Amino acid sequence: MTSVKDVAQLAGVSLMTVSRALNTPEKLSPETLLRVRRAIDELQFVPSLSARKMRGDNLQSRTIGVFALDTATTPFAVELLLSIEQTAQQAGWNVFILNLLSNPPTDQNIDLMLSHRPDGLIFSAMGVRHVSIPERLKSKPLVLANCLADDSGLVSYVPDDEMGQYRAVHHALSLGYKRPLCINLPKQSLAWGAATKRPAACLSGIRAGAGHAPAIRPFRS
Repeated sequence: MTSVKDVAQLAGVSLMTVSRALNTPEKLSPETLLRVRRAIDELQFVPSLSARKMRGDNLQSRTIGVFALDTATTPFAVELLLSIEQTAQQAGWNVFILNLLSNPPTDQNIDLMLSHRPDGLIFSAMGVRHVSIPERLKSKPLVLANCLADDSGLVSYVPDDEMGQYRAVHHALSLGYKRPLCINLPKQSLAWGAATKRPAACLSGIRAGAGHAPAIRPFRS
């Protein structure tokens, strides 16, 4: 594996000069910087971000670590992760995703994630549910996606089911459908609190799409 020493030797400069070319290129003359960059390209050298952080180099990795609990098992969940990555890339950030097989994450999961020294963390789950956040993670910049925790100090982002129901019914009516069927969640579901707003959202969608609001006929299984 190519090292900084190999780059310095090929470019005919010191190790410090190579370090400056990577971290503070503005401190080098254009000629010296060009020599180092040519050596880097020729040797296909890739600096180790983790090693540079361990040395305490003054740089931002701009990396977000994502714990994915069952989040790669359905189309919605995959879309959730893809949206996180696309948004991060647009803002110039990198994403490291770690799939979890248990809740809470094991010490091995946490060690692996923190070894990448992320600047922030996202804990995501498939289906709105309660998750257990280990104390080791609570001191980090952390947000929850599609899940909730008992700690009220943690920020959670969950889907707006009411607006989703409204838009779905309104769209169905705009396509010519006359009697939309709204299927609710079981009462034991954590999302029931949001789901209880669905009948009202369904009614609003019908009113907006059809101009009238017929009574909703409930069916129970």
